[in-house]
Amino acid sequence: MKMDQMKLDESERDLRVKDMKSEEAVGPVRQPFLIKSCEQGASNIGKPYLNISLADETGVIDARKWEIKPGDLDLFRPNTILMIDGTIIRYKGKNQVKINRASPVDMNTIDRSRFVPHAPLTSQQLKDQVVALVESIVDPQIKAVVKGVMNDTWKSYSTYPAAVTVHQAYETGLIYHSLCVCKIACAIVDLYPGVFHRDYVVAGTLLHDIGKVQELSGPVGTKYTRIGKLESHIQIGAMIVNRKCLELGLDQEKTDLLTHIILSHHGLPEYGSAVRPKTADAFLVHLADDADAK
Repeated sequence: MKMDQMKLDESERDLRVKDMKSEEAVGPVRQPFLIKSCEQGASNIGKPYLNISLADETGVIDARKWEIKPGDLDLFRPNTILMIDGTIIRYKGKNQVKINRASPVDMNTIDRSRFVPHAPLTSQQLKDQVVALVESIVDPQIKAVVKGVMNDTWKSYSTYPAAVTVHQAYETGLIYHSLCVCKIACAIVDLYPGVFHRDYVVAGTLLHDIGKVQELSGPVGTKYTRIGKLESHIQIGAMIVNRKCLELGLDQEKTDLLTHIILSHHGLPEYGSAVRPKTADAFLVHLADDADAK
């Protein structure tokens, strides 16, 4: 390890970002933060400085580094965790951090979940519950489609947020939202035996937002991608599912029914839905999605 690379001492982590915004928090600070964003600005006299957003799982706080050194722009890369030496100051009624010095930390000592908002379940818990639901699908063809799509997209599906800002906009939000929608829908399926087809409901809920693995850029600094802006997750997801159905040789009816659930899960065209739900299963997926998202 390089001499300027500090090993994280958990005892140094005294404040969470949410606690740093009160007047009582003003004072020196030395602890690690996630660099959420970094842009170069210029003062009123034209002197360059860095405008930085520092984050942990509880929130984001503004920071400034007034003295820029060679290599600072590379050091303060978004999605990097750095040890920050500075001072919490109050400026125009809000707290911000004046950064004096920053150094890399030993990433082997870092629990990344402490620096980004995340679902209330661990990654392993999310995986275990989703796998159990997939295994509960009786139809082998429908199960194969769900497994195939998840195998192709798991890294993104299991880490991406469910949205940029609206709902579950945090790391692992996509899989958590999908799991919650599935649980809501399955509870309704159990209340009304014979009304719904559970296999389609489980497959549809778990895959309804699968297009977000291409619509969104990733779990940190999430933005809409080019294809996301052009086509939206509904169309992207329908194509992902439809291609997997064709690849695995599903009959046309099953392919159409699964694809329809993805295309219609927003309910109304004015909310982005390509079509209105036209089956009981598609309508249920829409209702469960709407309930969890709001």
